[in-house]
Amino acid sequence: MFGGVFATGVLTLAFGSVPGWPAMGGYTNQDFTGAFGFFGTASVVVSSGITPVGPVARVGWLTADRSGNLTFNSTANLARFVSPFDFAGNYDMESDTARLRLENPIKLEVTFVGVLSDGGNEIRDLFVDSPGIVTFANGRKQKLTGCTNGNLSGPCQIEFSGSTLHTGASRSPFAALGRIDADGAGRIAGRLTSDYGGIPLRENISGTYTTETDCTLQLTYYTADEGRTSSNGVELMGAVIDGGAGTHLMVLGPPSGVVNGSLKPQ
Repeated sequence: MFGGVFATGVLTLAFGSVPGWPAMGGYTNQDFTGAFGFFGTASVVVSSGITPVGPVARVGWLTADRSGNLTFNSTANLARFVSPFDFAGNYDMESDTARLRLENPIKLEVTFVGVLSDGGNEIRDLFVDSPGIVTFANGRKQKLTGCTNGNLSGPCQIEFSGSTLHTGASRSPFAALGRIDADGAGRIAGRLTSDYGGIPLRENISGTYTTETDCTLQLTYYTADEGRTSSNGVELMGAVIDGGAGTHLMVLGPPSGVVNGSLKPQ
């Protein structure tokens, strides 16, 4: 799912028995359906010439239409280079697997192995096709027909993990955990505890957000001592999932932070 990467690809999804789903041998294309918000994490250890060596983060949407047609709409941070990646393709459900092909002008093959769970509400994928890339992704069903700013309202847990780039191209692990309050009209405020490579820091934050009708979230927050200019703040993109019960997040800027996260109502 992540990275569908640049490709004509084949995705193999292995399904176990779950309540309300057909037994092995009974699946059709209609059993894999709907919009899934997903995030992906990856480490590129050998560059293909397209993807640079280093960590990768991704967030976006996977949509299956019950008839074998599939679209990916996503944004990726490729070791500090942020870019959209959108793909169209098709899938064919077999007795215990689904094969999915993505079309892209670069025409490289990519293969994933995935597992569907939670009554068809979650899919997790592992990239196994190309040597030199380790990729994992998680997708949850959207369960919404549309979104507004009101979908983010009240106290929420927010968390992040990933890495930050320093002078000389060295990287440090990064993690953060906190609580924000959203007013349902586009403003947030809260407190975040961050760990920059072993150095903890507690910060008061505030900012703004917009929830698009397709349930894509755009959120920017600032610390108390920052000016609100284009060179300050942390910019996030997210996909609202589970009927508004959660949001997958990714840091868009500053691009030196390759970081995924999540937002959940308390």
